[in-house]
Amino acid sequence: MKNHTTLKIGGPARRFFEPETIEDMAQILQESLEEEAPLFVLGNGSNVLFPDEGYDGWILHLGPNWSGIELVDACRLRVKSGTTNQELARFTRLAGLAGYEFASGIPGTVGGAIVMNAGAYDGETVDVLESVRWLDRRGNLHVAAGEELDMGYRHSRFSDEFGVIVDAVYRLRPGDTKAIEQRIDELTQKRWSKQPMEAASAGSTFKRPAGSFASKLIHESGLQGLRVGDAIVSEKHAGFLINAGEATCGEFLELVRQVQEKVESDSGIRLELEIRRPDAAADAARDAALRRQAETEMEEGEEQED
Repeated sequence: MKNHTTLKIGGPARRFFEPETIEDMAQILQESLEEEAPLFVLGNGSNVLFPDEGYDGWILHLGPNWSGIELVDACRLRVKSGTTNQELARFTRLAGLAGYEFASGIPGTVGGAIVMNAGAYDGETVDVLESVRWLDRRGNLHVAAGEELDMGYRHSRFSDEFGVIVDAVYRLRPGDTKAIEQRIDELTQKRWSKQPMEAASAGSTFKRPAGSFASKLIHESGLQGLRVGDAIVSEKHAGFLINAGEATCGEFLELVRQVQEKVESDSGIRLELEIRRPDAAADAARDAALRRQAETEMEEGEEQED
């Protein structure tokens, strides 16, 4: 999986799918459940750390194979979940629609941005999200309004509940094309000047703790440059742990542990990992519970018929 993630870490998956239709997605979801194969949904591969041994299950990849943007009306866009944030920001600039500039430099897809309510520079996905179409683990299609998604800081309904985001409708506002372009350029320049955009990373490694910033605490603990193998705390931005070559998942997690322990020792604050860690065993347990639930529902239905 190292070839499909921005951190460049991780072993192989059992199977890897790139669906081209909603029907394809639904079939993959249904078949993997029937075959008792754990399943993980992957977008652009940012904000994720796969184990060195890989993922003993199926990967449902929604990237360039599932991207596209269409105008619904003057201020609304329907966007496929595999579309990158950069692509959407670029489209809004050309269309003269303001509101998504904040996400122009966020790595990853809009699907991933919805799952974690991605945000930056005083903007969040929830600010512009109107509705989402998504598939549950059984392949059933649902529609939910933005306010139904329990969106908070780096959290949404999909942080706790399985769902494959198919597409989303964004509500933006009319804006001046030049002003939008200027804001996007400004934020892009700011990112490149302050963050290790040239390095392999998963993005910000830790969530922002209440009342402070992870990067500030790590910097104050003197941890920039700390290294475990090829996993390093960035000298450019303390909030980024990067892969400087051939880092392993084990090395990266050991670096995470050392950073967490030193920061907690110095400040009393335990940093929480923001990066997702696919776990085939946990996904298998989730699916087993779902199958048991389906069997119970079927048995109850048969009893009622009798």
